[in-house]
Amino acid sequence: MSKYILFILSVVALACGGPKGIIISDADKATFEKNYKAFEKYHIGGIVSGDIDLFLDLYADSLKWSGPNVYDGSYQTKDDLAVAAKGYLEMFEDFSFQSGGVNPVNDGGYWGGNLYADNGEINTEPNGIRIYGVWNATHSESGAPVKLKFYAIQQFNEAGKVVLLNEWFDPSSMESQIQAYLENN
Repeated sequence: MSKYILFILSVVALACGGPKGIIISDADKATFEKNYKAFEKYHIGGIVSGDIDLFLDLYADSLKWSGPNVYDGSYQTKDDLAVAAKGYLEMFEDFSFQSGGVNPVNDGGYWGGNLYADNGEINTEPNGIRIYGVWNATHSESGAPVKLKFYAIQQFNEAGKVVLLNEWFDPSSMESQIQAYLENN
């Protein structure tokens, strides 16, 4: 019985022990939701439908893009992003995106603000979102199914356009999945 009492007291203490004074406004919540819904509508929607114009509508003309193969701190442009997206659309079909994958119960794929940071600053910024998920597609030439873990950070401006995009995924994993498919089929 004392174990249960200790457990309940621990839960209560932990629930009360978080940072105090953090206020998240309804306007910030609405902005965050608008931003991740825009990612779903334009980025995911454009890729899934094969509509490059829809995909690019999310991104400001001044976009700074750091793609998965860029490691030197430089940024590419919206035109560079368009070329890369067109390449994927030419090589793959039947795209889908499953958000989440951050934990075993898959309970969230879009995150904004932070509760902890190594610089000690806490923020509730709704215009910077982190996106986690898995892309699924079929390699057009071979019919090989591929999965790609995906992580991105997008910074939105006040007009609702993405001005900074950082993406992390391993494009070479698609090659190895295609090769394994060909060897086994």
